[in-house]
Amino acid sequence: MRKVTFKEYFSILFGGLWQGILWVLGLFGYKDENPFGKVVKRIFASCVTVLMLLFTGCVLFAFAKQVVYNEFIRPHTNNRVWEEKYISNHIVFQEMYYSDKNRVFDKNEQKVLLEDVDWVVVSDDKDSLAVYARNGKRGYINRFTGKVAIPEIYTRAWIFSEGLAAVEKDGELLFIDHSGKVVIDKDFQVYFHDPKYAFKNGYCMIKNPVDGKMGLIDRAGNWVLNAEYDYLFNNEGFWQVEKDGYVGLYTSKMDLMFPVENSAIFVDDSIIEVRYTNHTAKRYDYNGNVVVDFVIDEVYNMQYETTELRNDMEPSDSEFVDNKIYGIANCQQYMVRGGTYNNSDYYGLLNRDGKTVTPPIYTSIKAIGKDLYLCQPDGVIVNDKGKIVH
Repeated sequence: MRKVTFKEYFSILFGGLWQGILWVLGLFGYKDENPFGKVVKRIFASCVTVLMLLFTGCVLFAFAKQVVYNEFIRPHTNNRVWEEKYISNHIVFQEMYYSDKNRVFDKNEQKVLLEDVDWVVVSDDKDSLAVYARNGKRGYINRFTGKVAIPEIYTRAWIFSEGLAAVEKDGELLFIDHSGKVVIDKDFQVYFHDPKYAFKNGYCMIKNPVDGKMGLIDRAGNWVLNAEYDYLFNNEGFWQVEKDGYVGLYTSKMDLMFPVENSAIFVDDSIIEVRYTNHTAKRYDYNGNVVVDFVIDEVYNMQYETTELRNDMEPSDSEFVDNKIYGIANCQQYMVRGGTYNNSDYYGLLNRDGKTVTPPIYTSIKAIGKDLYLCQPDGVIVNDKGKIVH
């Protein structure tokens, strides 16, 4: 079989192309004998040839750049690191330039320990094992040596906390120890929306996979709070829960401290402040003893408009300030904050001795006389003894 030379190949190629052009142009009535037709055919053939050469060049350039260079040349000539995240003193997670896959690297030994790693996350409590992802699976590495401690066999995995880690395998939520042994297998399932699993003071929050309601399990996997709460979190060692808009508090030993019947609870600086649904508030110490029996957030003096007018004003001042005379009411207005962004503030009356005249049951109070006050939302008028007079 005779070999075809390079010149013969292109002669046949362009000959075939020329015959194709003649056939197409023949459909429009051009004849070889017509000089004008011959010129048009040659111009057309030249343009098509140039376009084909350009197209072929673009294809070859794209192939060389995306396949040949990226796959065969760049990995051997470009080994730069884009960003490093320390896993321990000398073990780092490196994100590489021009690569979707990254690596775990030993800076002391200048040695790659684990290739093609997507990400690595270290526990908040600096556990010895860090979770990593590779090839769509999750596993754990020893962050001090960089060696794989538990291979990537899990669909999803979370950081170790208090010696245990949550993993998902075959659709089940399990908890394992540092050896990879399953220590909690209670038919739990992962809640699809923003799942987070970590032990805190001996307990871990679990969500109902159907409705997302929250509960707590202990280290044996037993329920200590059933998954029935809308919100649940650890607050300075206490467990705060919310259900149907009401808030309660459990101690670190899961003893009920305040039932789920309050509008808000704040824990800070050795003080627990409870906002009740009757708009009052009290402060307690961490043992549940009352520290402040009646919390008031702010106190205001109130002015009322008298029937007298000022006569010492310049004419120009009256454009900006009225000439009415105001008096100071007998009672002060105090405010108790609602506690949360969707709860309104409420107001009550104090006498000059600091004693409460009315509870904080009004949305606003306005002095309309020395001893009379218009209180909303009902629009009642109260005197300085707290009695409704109209």
